[in-house]
Parts: sequence; C-alpha cells; structure tokens
Amino acid sequence: MDIGTRIRILLSLLLISQLAAAVSAGDVVEVWDHYNVTIRTDSETARIIEELTIKNVIDKPVVPGYGYISLSRDQGPTYLGLSLPFNKEEPKALKVRDVSARLDDGSLITDVLVTEEEDGTTVRYGFWTPIMPGQSRTIIIEYTSDDIVDKGLLFDRISYTVQPSSIPIENARIQADLGGDRHISYSSVPPASVGDRVTWERSGLKNEAWQLDFEYSALPLPHSPVHWADMSLGLLFGIIGLWSYRQWKVR
Repeated sequence: MDIGTRIRILLSLLLISQLAAAVSAGDVVEVWDHYNVTIRTDSETARIIEELTIKNVIDKPVVPGYGYISLSRDQGPTYLGLSLPFNKEEPKALKVRDVSARLDDGSLITDVLVTEEEDGTTVRYGFWTPIMPGQSRTIIIEYTSDDIVDKGLLFDRISYTVQPSSIPIENARIQADLGGDRHISYSSVPPASVGDRVTWERSGLKNEAWQLDFEYSALPLPHSPVHWADMSLGLLFGIIGLWSYRQWKVR
C-alpha cells in the first residue's frame, strides 16, 4: 500500500468519528451546490462534461471519498430514428470511452473505475481531498459516448438522466451544444434559455431523478410539445392511408 493511500485512509478514519454524530442525527453533511452537465454533439458522437460542485454544510471538515455517476438510456425499437409504438422501452447501459476526472484546480483524479452492466454503466471516482466547513470543490468528469444520440433521417434525439443521489442536489443544469447549425424542435422540459447552447434547469432535486429528452434538427422548425419525428410518422401513415383509400375507391 503506497503512502498516498495510507494518508487517505487515515484522514477518513479521523473524520468518520466526527461525522458520525451528524449522520446519525439525520443532518445533511454535504450537498451538490451545482450539478452541471454539458452535452456537445458531433454527428453521432457526444462529449459529455459533468461539473459537480460539492459543498460542506457542517462545521467540521469532510472527505467525500468515493462518488458514483450512473449512466443509462431508455431504449426501445426504432426505425429510421422513429420510435415504434406499443413497444416498451427498457434501460440499457450507456457505453462510454475516454473517461477522465479532475478537480477545479486542474489536478487529475486517477482513481476512476468504469463498470458496465446490461442495464447501466457506473463511473466511480475517488475524491479524498478534505473540504473545510462552508467550502466547496468542483469535480469535472468527462467522457465520450457513441450511444447517446439516436440518429434519424431528419431528427436526432438525446435522452439524459440525472440519477437520484444520496447527496441532495441543490441546483441542476443541462446544456446542449449542438454546433450552431441545428435547432431544438422538441424537449420534455421547456428550456430556460436558448442560443449557442440550449439550457434546462432544475432546483431542489434531493434524491429525485431528472430525465430530459430532446429532439433537434437542421430544419428551423418551431418548438413543439410533441416530437416532430412522431408527427412526421403520423403524417406518413396518413398519406399512405389516404392513397390506399383512393386506390380502393377507384377499383
């Protein structure tokens, strides 16, 4: 066991007794002051940057220890980017690569482990730096995924979920950087702001999940309360039905 690991273990043991009273009393020890996610798309690939600011809200130092990010996507049958109706979506692992972690001062976090199972992927990182009372530190996790973008003929979709956390999430933000030539045509939550980056915000998540689904296209379409891709599918079926009816009438 190297010296750095021994020091981290000793710090944890020294602080755990101080934190025991607060935890047993049900008090919150630390919170995610900000949980910010940026999704940058490039064709079928997305680079995700998660900036997680953890704040010590008690009057004793804390060592966060291991943190976990759970990644999955609800996947159902699709055809040319269109969801097929009457088919149940199930959670599937979000395949990731090029995973890195660092602190806000630029120091690298090397204790990173990625575990993939059928229904989800977990990124575990070790953060053993003490945080003083009332202070905050930001952990920056980056990874690339070829799975997150559901490509279609005219419309692409992305679904991202901020998973429930054992640490309360005070403020959450998801930003989509679509490259400037694509436009949001649908989102399950109205955006807080639009521009080069489209932003959605939530506060007071506590241990709730927040799932955001959005659709985008190169077509400058207005924001719709339903998927434009689904409306296109309905229109296509309508045209086929009308054509079939006219053919039957002619006969």
